[in-house]
Amino acid sequence: MSREAYSLLRREAASAGLQAQSADPRVGKILRAVEDDPFCEVEELASRVSLSRSRLSHLFKAATGVSLQTFLSDLRLQRAAELLQSTDMPIKEISYQVGYRHAPSFVRAFRNKVGSSPQDYRSRQRAVLTDSEFG
Repeated sequence: MSREAYSLLRREAASAGLQAQSADPRVGKILRAVEDDPFCEVEELASRVSLSRSRLSHLFKAATGVSLQTFLSDLRLQRAAELLQSTDMPIKEISYQVGYRHAPSFVRAFRNKVGSSPQDYRSRQRAVLTDSEFG
């Protein structure tokens, strides 16, 4: 995992209220698994710690204050925002790159989280960069 992605994961964990000494070591194991593969699915994570999907979700939310699905989704959307800012990659490709199977689902999730479409977000970010270069 890149240093950038690892840092992103740590920031997301901190914003979720995760403490370094989790009450359950399985939560730490899940975070390490997500560090290795940020786009793994909840089912896969549950099997790694020998829990049902439901039990893992409950355990993770109790330890962090946020659902595992929300944690994974936010992580993917943060990565997408970084790609929108730093690349000219098509939005459809970014959606696949961050783990969405269908671009419309990605666009909807991004809009719900950020408040604008990925295209509008990219345009706004570039306008800010351009303004700061000449300002």
